[in-house]
Amino acid sequence: MRSMLSAFKQPQNIMVSAIWITYACFYLGRVNLSIVLPLLALDLDVSRAEVGALGTVFFWVYGISHFVSGQIGSHVSPFRLVSLGLLVIAIVNIVFAFQTSLVFMLLLWGLNGIAQSGGWSPMFRILAERLERGQIKRVSTIMPFSYVFGTVMTWALIGLVAGGGDWRVAFWLPGLLLLLVLAFWRRAGIDAPKAKASGPRLSLIVRESRGIAFALLAAALGGFVFNGALIWLPAYILDTGLIAEQLVGPVAALMQVAAIGGLFLARFQVRRSNQVFATAATMLAGAGIALLLLMTANESFALLVMTAALILLNGAFGLTVSSMPLLLAPPGRASSITGSINMMSNFFGGMAGFSVGALVERNGWEPVFGVWGACLLLAAIVIWRRRAEETRWVEGR
Repeated sequence: MRSMLSAFKQPQNIMVSAIWITYACFYLGRVNLSIVLPLLALDLDVSRAEVGALGTVFFWVYGISHFVSGQIGSHVSPFRLVSLGLLVIAIVNIVFAFQTSLVFMLLLWGLNGIAQSGGWSPMFRILAERLERGQIKRVSTIMPFSYVFGTVMTWALIGLVAGGGDWRVAFWLPGLLLLLVLAFWRRAGIDAPKAKASGPRLSLIVRESRGIAFALLAAALGGFVFNGALIWLPAYILDTGLIAEQLVGPVAALMQVAAIGGLFLARFQVRRSNQVFATAATMLAGAGIALLLLMTANESFALLVMTAALILLNGAFGLTVSSMPLLLAPPGRASSITGSINMMSNFFGGMAGFSVGALVERNGWEPVFGVWGACLLLAAIVIWRRRAEETRWVEGR
């Protein structure tokens, strides 16, 4: 992390580091669900498709809320939005741990989706307005490491503490930890300058959406796969039968650790070529091909191919939801553009909650990999066709 921030001044290093750490910790109260989905299904006596609805509700609510918080974050204090989000996430997770009804769980996890949307977009406004133009592209390749680290940290922790079958600790423990994170964020006191514009205008939102329509489509396709993998990867590892149940969480976390290599690869290629769009398209295509190969791979080899797909997907998706919003956003609109792009990635990612669960129960994992591979190849084509326009957008900031 220190080497990544070598180009920034000391106050900027502190700011970026605090934002990076805080957002990574958001995942304590988010991807903890993935590790205990099979346990929840057994305890509640429901199917995987039904319990997968928790992921669907979360990502749909989170996606829509991302758009709203992105617009709000362009006009009100990002510091306050992040603080409120952390508080609500902590409370929701603690309350969730004591529920026995899937209906109430769905309501709570939907509320969690609203609270989680108060992180990424407002934080990007702080970065866009506190950093110099020449630093934007560089910091945009650093931020994706935060949510991958957050996923690894959470899966490893929850896999260890909930591996014995007590799924409730997977929620009350992150809730308590997030109260400490809130104290850290409040002490850091990082905020953006006061907004100059009076409020969001519908005409501006529509015009911006038309201009970035290709990025919205690519985010939707990539999000369906990326968030689907976040929801169901531990279940897939469990279904292979190659890993003991209590080790599924740590193994899933190790696969995410390996996938961090994709972020380093994306960062290296962007710094070498100065091309975000072309790099994202190439890595999306590679991930898509790897997922298609999984349709015929045996289970032992499949885990290696899945890891390779995650490496390429992580790098590409990080550029899509991090670098692209900062490059495409006009001055003062970083939160809004980030919110719109992430809305699409998470709303369509939510569809993987129930659809993947239902497809696996009926036909196994092979059709899932076929659909995911096709989505990533299409996203690669969409971005590749617009690669030449990156320079024009950057110069027009």
